[in-house]
Amino acid sequence: MKRDSKRTIRRQQVALIALAGAIVFFIYDLVVDVLLEGEFGTAHFFIELVVFVGVSMALVFGARDLRRVRRRLEAEKKITKFFSQQLAESIEEQMDEWEMTRSEKDVAWLIIKGYRFLEIAEFRNVKESTARLQATSLYAKAAVSGRAEFVAEMLLPLLLSATESSENNGKETQDG
Repeated sequence: MKRDSKRTIRRQQVALIALAGAIVFFIYDLVVDVLLEGEFGTAHFFIELVVFVGVSMALVFGARDLRRVRRRLEAEKKITKFFSQQLAESIEEQMDEWEMTRSEKDVAWLIIKGYRFLEIAEFRNVKESTARLQATSLYAKAAVSGRAEFVAEMLLPLLLSATESSENNGKETQDG
């Protein structure tokens, strides 16, 4: 998504640069038509003037729209960062409730992120069996049987609170 947004913005910038180039060309052509060729007031001059105004308007509107998209993208980035921090804090609180060690928390985060045990072991410079043993320990503390259940258990409280929130909003709308 992030890459798509950047690509879209880059395309819009390239299009605006092309429009700016067309505007420079039309300014040059209109000046030449008036000063050197005496075409002021001719159909040719007015057609080029109309196209120049249209291209100029397209540049102005395109630049305005690009600024809006950038502002919206920045706002979305801030919102995403906020919710990511809230999610991380909630997960950390859950890990603290389960009294996980620092090593178990490190392994837990890597499991949540989707790493395999071999990758976790390589990342932490331990044997794969050590990573598996730490995972087994944290599964026991969380009272779950495996990786999928562990991740679901981490996310379930968040999903339940989101569901309760949307249900309450629906009831308030019906009651109000």
